[in-house]
Amino acid sequence: MSSVTRVRRPRRAVAVAATLGVVALGGSLAVPAQAAFAEGVKKATLSVQAPTAVGFAGQPVAFTEKITNTGTEATTFALVLETTSEPGTPSDAITIDYKDPADGAWKSVPLDFHQDAEAATYDGMVHGITVQAGKTLTLNLRIGAPMGLPHQGASNGGFRSIALRSAVVAPGSWVKLAEQVKTVKVESIRTSLGSVPATAVAGGAPIEFDAVLANPTPSGYVNLGNVLFSDPHATVQVRKADGTWTTLKKVSGGAADDLAGVYLQGRNSGIGAGKTLVTKVRVSYDASTPLGATEINPCVFVNEGATPFSGTTLCAAGSTVKVVKATEAPAKPATGTAAAKPAAKAPVKAPVEAPVKPAAKPVTDAKPVAAEAPAAPAAPAAVAPAAVAPAAPASQASAPAAPGTGELAATGSGSSTVPAVVAAVLATLGAGAVLVARRLRRNA
Repeated sequence: MSSVTRVRRPRRAVAVAATLGVVALGGSLAVPAQAAFAEGVKKATLSVQAPTAVGFAGQPVAFTEKITNTGTEATTFALVLETTSEPGTPSDAITIDYKDPADGAWKSVPLDFHQDAEAATYDGMVHGITVQAGKTLTLNLRIGAPMGLPHQGASNGGFRSIALRSAVVAPGSWVKLAEQVKTVKVESIRTSLGSVPATAVAGGAPIEFDAVLANPTPSGYVNLGNVLFSDPHATVQVRKADGTWTTLKKVSGGAADDLAGVYLQGRNSGIGAGKTLVTKVRVSYDASTPLGATEINPCVFVNEGATPFSGTTLCAAGSTVKVVKATEAPAKPATGTAAAKPAAKAPVKAPVEAPVKPAAKPVTDAKPVAAEAPAAPAAPAAVAPAAVAPAAPASQASAPAAPGTGELAATGSGSSTVPAVVAAVLATLGAGAVLVARRLRRNA
């Protein structure tokens, strides 16, 4: 029967146990003592089929490890599991589960967390693994990077990969019999806007576009909020399956300077591994909307707490829309095509996934950064435009970028939203960076 034991620093335990073995022999290092020690050493091989990637803040991904007993008698082994990642890795960021061969139930492997200036480490052990002589036992495991607990997502830290070390040891002597190290990439879901018109009329007809949520990772996502932030004067609607439009309720994060956002699929929604969700959105601006540039920004929140827009936060570069008077509008409003003529009524074919290309050059190897996010401004006019493509002429819509450039920049939790600074962050790090930041709450 298998069971789980919490172990701190397994490699140190192995070294100490080996030393004690020598001391127990009276301190003698003579050949007979070494031979006696060798007789107690078991034999085994290990094969690890680790996943190539997991989703950042997503659900765990299954894999297997095969232990083969190459000895001549049934042996009970222990499996040491250790992960190493970058120093920015927070606690509760990585989990490992195993399926107990005795009862078929999934059980968590308790992991000790250690961090220094060079790396963050989680380690634990599964023991009581009995394998018959000459036989192979396949152990089912799962590894994930949930970045916190359900409805308590971590808001600081980030990492690009996980080094997973697995080692088979013989309990008692704690001799390492076999070891493998695998690298697991950490990938992210992506949010973007497609075919956003360049202009909108204050008090006029709504503009229509696509909100795209893509999950290219092998992890599913739950407790997810797919949010769109826009001007306080804007009304946001989504098209339902029956073709009708429904108006979404504006939600505030709680702070006085927060912009209002809307949940496109409601709170605590989800998306499966490898899936893409395209939502038809239309936004109208009332007659009192200030003229000029305004922003529409998409963000994803995972494991939100009681406060809206908290938890692990992932935002992407949004789109700039120029709000004009009716007399300044083109003869025919833009419909989301890249270069539609004012007089033409060209039908728009919704893209499956069309992220908006940010002005900043993507950084493909940017290291995750932790930073403090400033408060979002009360008015959209204060949104930093540095990383947003300049507004196109009134008859031209913003052009979507090629798929794959919409890698999310992560922002932070707390009581404040941060879409207003996402553009400036992306201008510095590039659209390929993964950033997790946190705005500290004010003391009551």
